[in-house]
Amino acid sequence: MSAVKSLHLSASAGTEPLILPFERISAADLPRVGGKGANLGEMARAGFPVPPGFCVTTAAFDAFLAGSEELQSLYAEMDALDGKDVEAARRVAESTRALLGRAPIPPAVADAVLAAWRDLGTEATWAVRSSATAEDLPDASFAGQQDTYLNIRGAEALLDAVRRCWVSLFTDRAVLYRARSGFGHRGVKLSVVVQRMVLPEVSGILFTADPITGRRGTVSIDAGFGLGEALVSGLINADLYKVDKATGEILEVQVGDKALAIRPRPEGGTWEERLPEATRRARAMDDAALRELVAMGVRIETHYGKPQDIEWCIEAGRLYVVQARPITSLYPLPELAPGDEGLHVYLSFGHFQMMTDAMPPLSLQVWRLMFPLGRASSGTGDAPAESRTMAIAGSRLFLDLTPALRHPLLRRVVRGVLGHIYEDLSRGLETLAGRPAFQRGASGGRVSMRSAGRFAFPIIRRLLARLFASDPSQLRPWVEDFSESQLTQIRARLAAATPGAARLREARRVLSEILARAFLGLIPNIMVGLLANNLLKKLSRRGLLGGTEDDLSALDRGLPGNVTTEMDLAVGDLTDRVRPHPALAALLRSRPATEALAAAHDVEGGPAFLEAWRAFIERYGMRGPGEIDVSRPRYKNEPASLIAAIVGGIGPAGAGRSAGEHRAHHAALAAKAEAAGERLIAASRRGLTGGMRARLARRLVRLARAGMGLREHPKFLLVRVLDLVRDSVLEAGALLVQRGALGKVDDVYLFRFEELIAALESSQAPDLRPLAEERRATLRRDAKRSPPFVMASDGEIPSLAAREDLPPGALSGTAASAGVVEGLARVVLDPAQEVLHAGEILVAPHTDPGWTPLFVHASGLVTEVGGLMTHGSVVAREYGIPAVVSVSSATQRIRTGQRIRVDGTRGFVEILEGGGA
Repeated sequence: MSAVKSLHLSASAGTEPLILPFERISAADLPRVGGKGANLGEMARAGFPVPPGFCVTTAAFDAFLAGSEELQSLYAEMDALDGKDVEAARRVAESTRALLGRAPIPPAVADAVLAAWRDLGTEATWAVRSSATAEDLPDASFAGQQDTYLNIRGAEALLDAVRRCWVSLFTDRAVLYRARSGFGHRGVKLSVVVQRMVLPEVSGILFTADPITGRRGTVSIDAGFGLGEALVSGLINADLYKVDKATGEILEVQVGDKALAIRPRPEGGTWEERLPEATRRARAMDDAALRELVAMGVRIETHYGKPQDIEWCIEAGRLYVVQARPITSLYPLPELAPGDEGLHVYLSFGHFQMMTDAMPPLSLQVWRLMFPLGRASSGTGDAPAESRTMAIAGSRLFLDLTPALRHPLLRRVVRGVLGHIYEDLSRGLETLAGRPAFQRGASGGRVSMRSAGRFAFPIIRRLLARLFASDPSQLRPWVEDFSESQLTQIRARLAAATPGAARLREARRVLSEILARAFLGLIPNIMVGLLANNLLKKLSRRGLLGGTEDDLSALDRGLPGNVTTEMDLAVGDLTDRVRPHPALAALLRSRPATEALAAAHDVEGGPAFLEAWRAFIERYGMRGPGEIDVSRPRYKNEPASLIAAIVGGIGPAGAGRSAGEHRAHHAALAAKAEAAGERLIAASRRGLTGGMRARLARRLVRLARAGMGLREHPKFLLVRVLDLVRDSVLEAGALLVQRGALGKVDDVYLFRFEELIAALESSQAPDLRPLAEERRATLRRDAKRSPPFVMASDGEIPSLAAREDLPPGALSGTAASAGVVEGLARVVLDPAQEVLHAGEILVAPHTDPGWTPLFVHASGLVTEVGGLMTHGSVVAREYGIPAVVSVSSATQRIRTGQRIRVDGTRGFVEILEGGGA
């Protein structure tokens, strides 16, 4: 029996193995051999051409660490790292490496390594690679953080390489990455892969999905001469080949300038060979080799069931695989219906709602129930049908625009409407919809004009009635009466249902009905405002009506009846209640929000503030950051973001704005808008038809102001409905906790309605806790992803050309609210944690209505997502503050305290002081 096999068998008798050969390793052995070792063993067992080798297991690593008594104090220092103090991480990492670099390898471990080495052949040369237990995982890539040593010869060099690999678990980069990512330092262990060196003529990396475009059907290959280290280390410009996965067609060939090749030395180690001109510019692979490589890559991807990043090499004409890992940078794809192989185009729902965070299963189902388009004629059993237009990917919602984009007329309408909201969106949609694969499916799967008409005609009919016949002053009463009647009915329906399964069923029915009713009852009253505003601008610009561009723009500001603006002004009123009372302000600054509110009774000014606070919560307590997600706490549950807005309005040591300034500012904007409207009307009153044109201008101005001011009412209605549904869901969660099915009430959001109903109706409550933990882990993983705005069903995310009209170093975005402002940036990732002081420029990932209390104090706005007609842009225009939206990675490229210039007219941000982008 070989030494390697005997070591493995002795371990199975009751001790953890120190060595495992590749052929005995599977994916289940990851805790023993790390990610790299588990992948190599899995591929070797599956029959892929993996060079032979073995893994020095984590049990050997543990034995090595056990000899260092000082290590525990260093681990304690690492555990205390917050991921922000780079110097502290560097110091403790350096001390740990110094300690372990002097530590001896336990004799039993050294004997086991050398026995396995002799069994495979001492004359060969070896690659010695680190394999951490938190490396090459499906959802986090630690690759490259630990060391690799090539062309190792001899027993002494082999043991030294193994020790250096162990020590490399504590590089500065690795320690800092774990601290920032929340991986415990003690829980991550290191195995070492010892693998026979392949001495390749050609080597490289294969991605079974294009990592740049995201296309799953395109294989991307980088290739160079010699060992792959030259390519991985960036020492050469490798060849780039792109191949169609299905047909084998070679789509693209870019021959790189491969200036050198890394070759092994006979005595061990490597050297760099400078290549002659003819070689460095020659193709590293011919077509036949490419197709053989692609075929192997496809087999490996099929084996793992997901796209792979594969390191490969060719020695004496034979292809080898030396590593495979998941491609972690790809965004997950929506699941297509069985048999549907056509290309689909998806649009991120979260980008339009200015909330791109991941959501749990129940929150996703809520919107699929509410969305009235793309439903089957009926659901399953008593369950209402869910929208097939709402697709799910990465715990986020995407709208499937395919049926509309395949219709020639609707395609133009969709591009026009969406392009008006997001200026780059039209180009991205055209890129995907113009692909041959999309065109091949154009004759089928498209929406019919009849079905579109059934939905749109009643809305258009009411819209035209509002445009030509209705009194503009009646728009708001109609909207508010409709909303209140719907809420009254829904409250009564939910109250009449028995708590638990019956109430959840009723809540599900409510959700399936409310948005369709809101479309018909509310949308015409708002669309008439947008239509009137658009008509006014077009007629004025064509000279049929009078007015200037400045007056047309002013109409968007100080709108009457905007429920979100009224909420923000009410926050300003609360700030004014606190402002005269330093002790109350100090209390709100220094204590957690709920504690501060409880203690405010006993502080001067506190009782009056609390009375106003209760009135605010009664009216707006169901709102909050991320409010489209039914699982997110509301102001009435977690008031921290509101308290932060109030404290920010007061400013440090009372240096904020003066009392009443927010209302005076809004009133001034409203007065300027009214004056602008009168100027537009007056300018239209000229010539023989002046009287008629002035009457038309007056009607359009009144409709525009009244209708646009109601833009937030549909969402306000939906948020109040979601609050009622949320109460029913939490009530069901409490019942399931009592029955032992759930560990905590909030876990209820990790399940769909039908799952909760089944659990409540079961005679013996099922244990849902393991599934809850699994889904919570999925949600945590998806929360780290950045969702694309637009993508195709094969993964392609269109890229847009960079702007050429920017000042040097400026950050490009979309001009959303005109004007230029300079000031100090305040990066806010969570409005409950960061305080925006009056006069600062708000820099945020997104801003839904729950964020807008901050707008009262902001002098400018920068967001990572958003378009011309999304929430933050509209509110910024109404407040008259310059805004630039869709600034990629703004919260990483701008730091709090930097002085920046926001050009809301031309759509860019400049960093003036405090560091560059």
